[in-house]
Amino acid sequence: MKRIFLAAALLATTACSSMGSGPAAPSGPLSGYTEEAMSGGRYRIVYTSPTDASAKVVGERTLARAAQATLDKGNEWFEIASKIDGKNMQTLVIVMGKGETLAGGPKQYDAKQTLASLKGRIG
Repeated sequence: MKRIFLAAALLATTACSSMGSGPAAPSGPLSGYTEEAMSGGRYRIVYTSPTDASAKVVGERTLARAAQATLDKGNEWFEIASKIDGKNMQTLVIVMGKGETLAGGPKQYDAKQTLASLKGRIG
């Protein structure tokens, strides 16, 4: 049920929001990044590739944007609460924080380290 709701929310967000704050998009308004504050301190980060990019590239760019958004909001780490993959698109719902991390599971990332590790690959 959660996946259906997230997929519907993703479609509504994609259809209703203007894309911005991402790289220039040669194919029109439905490419680039969006981010949206949600309830409970969560943020939705969406990246839609302007080209037929691989799932790996789309994932790396979405992860890098999540890391940058985390730092921009004065936080140090983020945890992925949910992820939706689509054709040339990925959506992450993240929780951000600073100081002591949550459980430290495999879905948790240090924002600075994440950006540093992706720096040469996301172009």
